[in-house]
Amino acid sequence: MNRFQQLAILTLSALASFGLQAQYRGHDVQENYDFARVISAQPIYETVEVDQGREVCSNQQVNYPQQGYREHRAESGSVLGAIIGGVIGNQFGSGRGRAAATVAGVALGSAVARDAQYNNARYRNDRRYTSRTERVCEYQPSYRTERQIVGYDVRYDYKGQTGHTTTRNQPGRTIRVQVAVTAIED
Repeated sequence: MNRFQQLAILTLSALASFGLQAQYRGHDVQENYDFARVISAQPIYETVEVDQGREVCSNQQVNYPQQGYREHRAESGSVLGAIIGGVIGNQFGSGRGRAAATVAGVALGSAVARDAQYNNARYRNDRRYTSRTERVCEYQPSYRTERQIVGYDVRYDYKGQTGHTTTRNQPGRTIRVQVAVTAIED
């Protein structure tokens, strides 16, 4: 079943349910609207937190590694480690075993040299940086508690009957009400 068919079935189901709602105990119900006099409308308050945060900016020194410095050193160390590892690996085995040992020595030597240089660079204090003054901004949240009106508790009078409802907006002097008329069998 495609989407269009599903939408058509849902629409027809909704229309049918509206038609069934108009039936009340086998009798037709006619719905009308009228206006009732508002007796009172009391605001309903809710306490909420309102964000009053702000962006705070300052000029700060920001350090950047010099372009290419670390990469060049890491590459040269890896290449040198691969050569040494290949020479050592070539000393073991014979025939195909020697070729495999050489390849393993190259991979292992390169990895060991790269790791050693990385660890050395991490703990050394002579790293090469370029320093720039930049405007750095950060958001600093700040909240305040506030009471806000979220609706109105409304009492109304319709032809001598008092009713009660809640609304989002203040209703004014009158409020629209729904009146249902039902036929009764004699």
